[in-house]
Amino acid sequence: MTPEPQRRRPLPEARRGGVPVSRRAALSGTGAGLLALLAARPAQAAPAAVGGAGLNSASALPLPVSGSTRSLPLAAAGDGSAPLLRTAPGGGAATALPGDGASAGAELTEVTVDVDGGSLLGVVLGGATADGAGPVAVRVRPAGGEWGAWNELTLVDSGPDATADGVGAAGVVATEPLWTGPLGAAQVQVRLRAADAATARLEVVDPGERDGDAPAAVGVARLAAASGAQSVDERVTLAAPTIRTRAAWGADETLRKSSASYSGTLKAAVVHHTADPGSYTQAQVPAVIRGMYRYHTVTLGWADLGYNFVVDRFGGIWEGRAGGTTRPVVGAHAGGFNVDTFGVSMMGDYTSVAPSAACLESVAQVIAWKFSLHGIDPAGTTRLTSAGGGTARYAKGTTVTLRTVSAHRDVGYTACPGNVGFTKMDAIRTRVAQLTAGGGASASEVAAKYAAVGAGVLGAPTSDEGPAKSGGRYRHYAIGSIYSHPSAGTHAVLGLIRDKYASLGWENSFLGYPLTDEVALPGGAFSHFQGGSIYFSPRTGAHVVFGAIRDKWASLGWETGRLGYPRSDEYDVAGGRRSDFTSGSITWRASDGRLTVR
Repeated sequence: MTPEPQRRRPLPEARRGGVPVSRRAALSGTGAGLLALLAARPAQAAPAAVGGAGLNSASALPLPVSGSTRSLPLAAAGDGSAPLLRTAPGGGAATALPGDGASAGAELTEVTVDVDGGSLLGVVLGGATADGAGPVAVRVRPAGGEWGAWNELTLVDSGPDATADGVGAAGVVATEPLWTGPLGAAQVQVRLRAADAATARLEVVDPGERDGDAPAAVGVARLAAASGAQSVDERVTLAAPTIRTRAAWGADETLRKSSASYSGTLKAAVVHHTADPGSYTQAQVPAVIRGMYRYHTVTLGWADLGYNFVVDRFGGIWEGRAGGTTRPVVGAHAGGFNVDTFGVSMMGDYTSVAPSAACLESVAQVIAWKFSLHGIDPAGTTRLTSAGGGTARYAKGTTVTLRTVSAHRDVGYTACPGNVGFTKMDAIRTRVAQLTAGGGASASEVAAKYAAVGAGVLGAPTSDEGPAKSGGRYRHYAIGSIYSHPSAGTHAVLGLIRDKYASLGWENSFLGYPLTDEVALPGGAFSHFQGGSIYFSPRTGAHVVFGAIRDKWASLGWETGRLGYPRSDEYDVAGGRRSDFTSGSITWRASDGRLTVR
């Protein structure tokens, strides 16, 4: 009955300004706290979902999102109309500059550009070829500040196939974009080969501001199939993860250059990283995606954002290229191998750091869902024929055998998804196989739990399934919630116990994930968590007991012992902490850990 003892820590403040602290949307229905009572309660209707995820993005109306792209030539004009070209050191001929990696020993020069506005940078090498382009790095000095660190930028290693996107094989040679955050009266320094500087330009992208920008979260509608197709729920039983639509990140649909094109089928997923060494907050994610979208369409000349799906480091999943998330949309993510594949890109540079657990879980979730839609075996291989061009690893017309979950470097001459990111590919494959039960259309752990417990206990869903801390999953319902984690299992949290759990911050609190379903008792109920327990009775309400006080209470017989149910959360007293129960109290003394039962 008792999980392993947890290290003692003070109970966090449960409320701020009288409002329960919660990172999720407000929940309807509080429940009665007892499993037996909940089973008899009629299910409540789910509230209307928000976010517009039920729309087929290809038919969504253009959004009034401001934004701009400025191309600043890096060549010296001498008349004040262009940025000043600075050679280094001194002002003489270009010499080799010190640097890391590929920059070391190259004939480099530095260009300093005044930039006021924008949040994302890239460099176009107008006179270079992909094979002959030299290393490029940038650094930023904010207004009144010091120069930041150099950021080495890799060249764009993805793109449309030769006849896709309506742009032919133009082959713009450019770096991947760098998210800098707002640039106000800043200076940007570009370090590149002196031979490239005369025809290069700095691209400054302003993704625009949009009311309602928000991180990926609960509350979006169930995904719908593209026009004329069956709904997701009619075609598969694998639950769709929460995917924020193009409308949610603010896609300006007027930037798209053509309608979507489709493969006859899907055979494989290709995993990428965006190679952006900048950092971003969760609230900035929509703007970062808008910046990438503008860079891909305006600067590189592609028809649309290259990736089919984008996953942020917080685990949010976002719709990328338009055309319908359930359909085999041809992207521009792996030149030569865009047909019959879809691309999932992790936002960040995973050359030397690992993707977060939440990011990896969401990558696996969206791949598993797409595989179940199209009958792909995640443990299998497939045959793909190269369209050639770009950075494709195989010549045009070459047919190769690849794993159904492949990394970008498997099909192209690229380091994508980064050296450390590549080491996670087997973990992604394993997780996809778990989710799809070897390729079949099976339910997720959360969906399977809901089917087992039933709507009569939990009520109707009030959110889609989504990612939680450290690779977990959750879904909210009218009367309870289901939380799942590989190390804790999958459990339902109900009624007032669920409300108490929510007030403390869900799985982000010291309680962590639930270890049991709610268990009905004579006169009450309880749920055990990784960091403590919540007990409920109609007389006392729901209260948390944890640490040494809980261990002592357990040794006395839990709620059936002489103390009865807890009637308070743990609180501070002189020299220690105390929890009150229906027939007494337990006090913990900080000086020596002594426990006193009264």
